[in-house]
Amino acid sequence: MIDGVNSAATTLKAAQTAGKELGAVVTSQQADMEATIQREHKARITAKLAEDDRKSSLELRALAKFESKMRYEQEIAKLKADTIRKYGKDAWAKVEAEKAQMEKERQTELTAMEHDRNKQIDLLCWCVTAGALVTYFLKLYKI
Repeated sequence: MIDGVNSAATTLKAAQTAGKELGAVVTSQQADMEATIQREHKARITAKLAEDDRKSSLELRALAKFESKMRYEQEIAKLKADTIRKYGKDAWAKVEAEKAQMEKERQTELTAMEHDRNKQIDLLCWCVTAGALVTYFLKLYKI
């Protein structure tokens, strides 16, 4: 009977120790969860502040862009007036025609560049495919 009591006491002590360890694990897990929650909360607050800063920054940037466009339009109007005064009424139309021609040439060059870029991408794809096939057959036939 004493052996049974000793065995029961030992079992209870082991269960108590296991319970304490399990409690420590649960407490540790809860602390980790709380730390994660706090980090996420801080990240959300930081993101919200950054978004607020970004929004106010957007207004400032939009205003700067608007002012820049207005200055550009004023400069173009002044340039147009000076050109008409120096060279006559049809001079500005000639300037506009030259501008359109330059833009057309620029667009043609951009299209050619895009075509060249696509050809290079196609060539790269074919090279990769050929390399993959060669590697596959070398591995297949163990050459």
